Amino acid sequence: MKIKASLFALLVVAVCAFSQNATAFDSLMQAYSNAGMTSLDSATQDTLAKDSTANDSAQAESSASDGGLVLYDAQSSSSSAVRHIGVDAPVYKYQVTVGLQSPSRGIVSLEYIFAQEIFNVNVHFSDYTSHLIQFGVSAIYFPMEMRYFYTFLSSDWFRGKYDRERRTSRNNYEDYEETVNYWRVVAGIGGEFLFMEHFGAYLEAGFEFFAGNGGYYTHLNKEYGTLDNDKIKLPYGVGLLFPF
Repeated sequence: MKIKASLFALLVVAVCAFSQNATAFDSLMQAYSNAGMTSLDSATQDTLAKDSTANDSAQAESSASDGGLVLYDAQSSSSSAVRHIGVDAPVYKYQVTVGLQSPSRGIVSLEYIFAQEIFNVNVHFSDYTSHLIQFGVSAIYFPMEMRYFYTFLSSDWFRGKYDRERRTSRNNYEDYEETVNYWRVVAGIGGEFLFMEHFGAYLEAGFEFFAGNGGYYTHLNKEYGTLDNDKIKLPYGVGLLFPF
């Protein structure tokens, strides 16, 4: 009887000890599991952060390899040139050009830049002599969000005064001054490139025709102030540009 009581007491003690050890073991495993998940989450976050940084660097390098009018990022702290195109490009509001009687920009022009540098309009001064003055406006479009190549449509107004002679009778002539007003329209293409942040060059050419005296013509003789269809001229020009 005493042996049975002793065995029963020993069994109770063993069960209690096992229960306490199991509870401690479960607590230890739970703590280990939580620590592992925390470590895994940190590692995952680090990996995602590195991937995001790598993607940003790749996009920056890709942007730097593209062409465009803008060579420098004003918001960047880096001194290296960063080239941008399209809607991501910083916007210049104005541009001054100086050229050799260019068909769309004349001798000197002031341009206003719209739509993230995809569309420009300008007013330009093209020519001045003792007989006439010429100035006009132009619309310049850069297709495919690129600043290297552009198309343009330009309209110029010619106003001049010329000495004429007319016959009043069989043997009599008189001199008089005639005032002429002609319009010139030029459609063409061109290309431009910036060498520095605010300095570049352009080259362009086009086809012109004139309106005046109730008709349309392909040639204007500026020396005499007359229109004719005897010649077809393809005007071209080169110049410098200064965006700001």
